Amino acid sequence: MSKGLNVLGLLLNLAGVVVLFLFGMPLRVPPGGKVVTWTMASIDLQVKKLDDVSGVLGWIGLSAIVLGTLLQVWATLERR
Repeated sequence: MSKGLNVLGLLLNLAGVVVLFLFGMPLRVPPGGKVVTWTMASIDLQVKKLDDVSGVLGWIGLSAIVLGTLLQVWATLERR
């Protein structure tokens, strides 16, 4: 069982890294350090939807990495 958990953890880590590479980290701060809020007058609705989807996928990727790491830790502790 511990080998299966270890392999599943590695696969989740791999998937999480790929998702984060494609969609970026969910927490974004502009280079100037100023946080800008969305206003409907200044941004297209499709751009906001794309940014929202990208943020959700970023959280999914980050969660996959954390869950994969926890599965690997669990597999290691199970052997003892």
